[in-house]
Amino acid sequence: MTVTDVVERPVAQRKRGAALEDAILEAAFDELTEVGYATFTVEGVAARARTGKASIYRRWPTKQELVLDALQEHLPTPEACGIQSVMPDDVTTADALRQIAQVISGILESPAGQAMRAIKCEAYSDPELARLVDDRFQAPRRAAMIGLLQRGIDRGEVRPDAATAMIADVLPAVLAHRIVLQREPVTKKTITEIIEQVMIPLVSVREV
Repeated sequence: MTVTDVVERPVAQRKRGAALEDAILEAAFDELTEVGYATFTVEGVAARARTGKASIYRRWPTKQELVLDALQEHLPTPEACGIQSVMPDDVTTADALRQIAQVISGILESPAGQAMRAIKCEAYSDPELARLVDDRFQAPRRAAMIGLLQRGIDRGEVRPDAATAMIADVLPAVLAHRIVLQREPVTKKTITEIIEQVMIPLVSVREV
């Protein structure tokens, strides 16, 4: 057999640029959802992405930045959650809150939501991680919810002093408490009760 008789096997080309970054982020998300934040390692991500640690560290200097970027790829934007200050006139504030509650409950029960919960647990003892999580995820959604409440004020559905950060955090907190701590399912009936018994009384215009 001569050299020319040998059929060379195709060599898989190494991913580069955007393709490599996508592969790393996907590998990081898989690592995060399978092993959790506490045991998440760059070595594990490198093995999954079939690349070297140096390639990862050049793009993400810290584990925290890599984890948060990977998670952001799998979490919906505030707009995708239905938290929009501009929407059709026939959508009331109560209608919008019901839609948002439905989306949030789905996120909390998803792999991405479970990963986020694990990260938040770690953030209790890591102030820098807590700040990054709030800046990256909580703050934009909080601002969007405040915008929705301001829309309600403009429509006469929400009292003027209700568009605050504290009130904007109430709906996600109630849903998280039920799903994470009480381990209870969130049904349409549950959402209706939360909106009618908690959110509407909290933000409605008060009669003088």
